Amino acid sequence: MNKRPNIIFISAEQQRGDTLHSNGASWMITPHQDALAADGVLFRQCFACAATCVSSRSAFYHALYPHTTGILGFYRSSGRLHWTHRLAAAGYHCVSIGKTHLPQGGFAERIAEQGNKYQSFQERGRSEWYWAVKGAGYEPPLYLHETDPNYYDNLAAIVWPLPEALHPDMYVCRRVLEWLDDWERRPYAAEQPFYLHIGLLSPHDLYDPPRRFLDLYADEDIPMPHVSEEERAGIPDELWEEQRRDEDRHGVTVVHASRATPERMRRMRKHYYALVTLIDEVLGRIIAALKGKGLYDEAIIIYTSDHGDHLWDHGLHYKGEMYDTITHVPLIIHAPDAFCPGRQVDDLVSHVDVAQYILEKAGVPGDDLAGISLAPVVEGEAAFPRRYAFAEEGATGLRPAPDLNAMIRSRTHKLIYFTGNRTGQLFDLLADPGETRNLWHNPEYRDLRAELTGELLDWLYSDIYKHRDLFIEAR
Repeated sequence: MNKRPNIIFISAEQQRGDTLHSNGASWMITPHQDALAADGVLFRQCFACAATCVSSRSAFYHALYPHTTGILGFYRSSGRLHWTHRLAAAGYHCVSIGKTHLPQGGFAERIAEQGNKYQSFQERGRSEWYWAVKGAGYEPPLYLHETDPNYYDNLAAIVWPLPEALHPDMYVCRRVLEWLDDWERRPYAAEQPFYLHIGLLSPHDLYDPPRRFLDLYADEDIPMPHVSEEERAGIPDELWEEQRRDEDRHGVTVVHASRATPERMRRMRKHYYALVTLIDEVLGRIIAALKGKGLYDEAIIIYTSDHGDHLWDHGLHYKGEMYDTITHVPLIIHAPDAFCPGRQVDDLVSHVDVAQYILEKAGVPGDDLAGISLAPVVEGEAAFPRRYAFAEEGATGLRPAPDLNAMIRSRTHKLIYFTGNRTGQLFDLLADPGETRNLWHNPEYRDLRAELTGELLDWLYSDIYKHRDLFIEAR
């Protein structure tokens, strides 16, 4: 038996933190995520460090905030400082299957790597999934916005048009099961621990579940957004820029807000929830395989997501902003030394804390990085000491303004700072957990705004100072 645990990190793509049945989402069908939570620890208040995929994943695999990595959106990176290099140097066999959205890093094997489900670069890049679809006698459905006359009316929600086994997430599942079969045949498998990254592609748009998953959800059970005129008036104008621009654009990831009727929004959300159930089934298959091979009990298994999706809450779609619909993510940790499995933890935690936990359990130093290990909470009744969760995001094609926004969030309040300091967002989470009343310009909250801005500034400069020598070779 390995003295150090095998570590399996499973990341959904764009799954909101409020989509687990075990976390209060009564309408959701997530039996395998719920079962993993019942056998581990469910962290109810976990937050990503960024609001889009590349910046969030990069922050996680560096265990550094975006202002330190410089990756504040869909920006290029080298992967040279990923902590997977540290795991590999310490003897872990690091494997990635599915989506990372990152450069090579320290993975010894990368299998079925691809970007988003439907984009033309997949055809140019000749992803493994692309050729699997071609090899089965089908054309990969990359250009549905050009071939489906109802595409824009359907708000990027479709029914998967090919055999279910060819769905990108089912394909990733197959490759994971094949890798596990292959691993146990390797002569060094009993001695060398592995770190396995499993990158699922759903429930990211396109919202493309096979029909049988859609049939599990009744229309009347789909919760709908309710955006009042007061809320809409309090949303800074910068956050509407994407919708204004997209009205004149076309593409597989473009949604026209002018076509978003209540019926169409309900349909889009239903497709999204059905995709969560699809990846829940994938999780169940992977867990069953781990149990069948005797790997489950002694392994650390972590389930999370890179960020969420608005689904028309706040009148917005997709991602890029700092609402909880984006930054709040699922987090479940199964560990052989977990204290009192089935616990639910309400303390604030961050993705960088998850990275520190992985490093500690692998026996790898991470004191020079950001975050606080979750080990005392997983293994005991300790309260987690984090006062604030932080996130940052630069301007991207999804949210072109402002140039940068940064979040500081406590259990009771959230402040979102916009560059230029002309406006921003401030929410009282106790009185307004849905983040519908922006208090930024409210004079009664001036002192709180100043206090949280000061805490944000102190965190920023303290973190910059701590990591001042990380890029010393580039000076």
